[in-house]
Amino acid sequence: MGKNKLSEKEKVILLSVFSNTLLVILKLIIGIISGLVSIVAESLHSANDLIASLVAYIGVKKAQNPPDKEHQYGHGKIEILTGTIENVLIFLISIYIIYEGVNKFIHKTQIEFIELGILVMVISGLVNLFLSGFLIKKGRELRSIGIEVDGEHLRADVITSFGVVFALLLLKITNLWWIDPVTAMLVGIWVFFIFLRLLKKLIEQTIDTGISNEQIEKIKKILNEQKEIKFYHKIRTRQSGSTIFIDMHIKVNKNLSVKKSHDITKTIEEKIKNELGDSNVLIHVEPSK
Repeated sequence: MGKNKLSEKEKVILLSVFSNTLLVILKLIIGIISGLVSIVAESLHSANDLIASLVAYIGVKKAQNPPDKEHQYGHGKIEILTGTIENVLIFLISIYIIYEGVNKFIHKTQIEFIELGILVMVISGLVNLFLSGFLIKKGRELRSIGIEVDGEHLRADVITSFGVVFALLLLKITNLWWIDPVTAMLVGIWVFFIFLRLLKKLIEQTIDTGISNEQIEKIKKILNEQKEIKFYHKIRTRQSGSTIFIDMHIKVNKNLSVKKSHDITKTIEEKIKNELGDSNVLIHVEPSK
């Protein structure tokens, strides 16, 4: 890949950056003009997503650097670090949104242009509905925690955007002023729960939680297909960024040559990489009794 050529991961993240920039500007302008604190809260939510996308871009870009003398297992865990920064931002913005909702509930503000607020939130919800699905799908395909976290941010925006639309419609029908600040508080609480869910996922990668049972079964299927293998055990896995690290012990006929044993391990490695993608496989060969 050329130095100036963007990777697929980078292109996906930059799409999110562009979309969030437009939505932040649009929501903030409409929120200030209308006096709707729920729209302002959503603009802050989108601003947080924008910062998170920029952080994710840095993480994704750096994580793709090849292994070097100081980082012999690669730079994949940079995505966990930047993902943690993103999640801290989510936590802070959730607290601020709740605070603003409470403040506006205590100090009633003048509200205008409700229809404009509804329109901008419908646009935001539809844009993020398609974009979040794309990011989450790509994040899982590319095994990028940074892209997946970014997609989850935008999925939260879909829920909160349509929640705000519903609240503003109620406000328009009933003229109950408190609906707006209460909606802002609910948005803040929802964002806080996103923080908790993503925290769990980040912790799992930080403490080297193994890959899914479904993926383990795929590895076992590959091993079972190798007739020379008499027995296998001690399969261990972990994930660093988009790379899965796998090590295992296999037992083969003690009379097999070193070359034949090596050929078996290479076949297993290639099949695992074809099945699971970016993988680092280490196989210890033992003689069978």
